[in-house]
Amino acid sequence: MEFIDLARRRCSARAYRDEKVEEEKIEAILQAARIAPSACNRQPVYLIVAEGEERRPLSDFVSFESL
Repeated sequence: MEFIDLARRRCSARAYRDEKVEEEKIEAILQAARIAPSACNRQPVYLIVAEGEERRPLSDFVSFESL
């Protein structure tokens, strides 16, 4: 498949369901993120998983100024 085909088929989720994601799916996503290449091998990746009743907006967990 050509990149242009992938770019045309991509989508951005704008609405989310209030359903718990299975632990296996979260682990698979995190594993894929860990082994994915980074730009110039700089590895500037930070992964945060927030779940449960105590979820808060991401801004409560991190300061983007420190990244």
